[in-house]
Amino acid sequence: MQAEAVVSSKGQVTLPSAMRAKLGITPGSHIHFEVRGTELVIIPEIPMSAYYGILKGYDLGDIEPEKEPDRTFE
Repeated sequence: MQAEAVVSSKGQVTLPSAMRAKLGITPGSHIHFEVRGTELVIIPEIPMSAYYGILKGYDLGDIEPEKEPDRTFE
């Protein structure tokens, strides 16, 4: 997928809607920029909500940490 855009006088660029949709970029999304040689790479940050239910169906055993015994203060 390729597209062209024009940089505004403020340095802003509009990401094409098809690319935003494909990468799940919505208003308020965080993205990272990386320079690789002479290329600019845009990497969308995956929201925590994307991980919801990822471990469903897995037996995680007892992952609750042991509780400390009550302390007495004198």
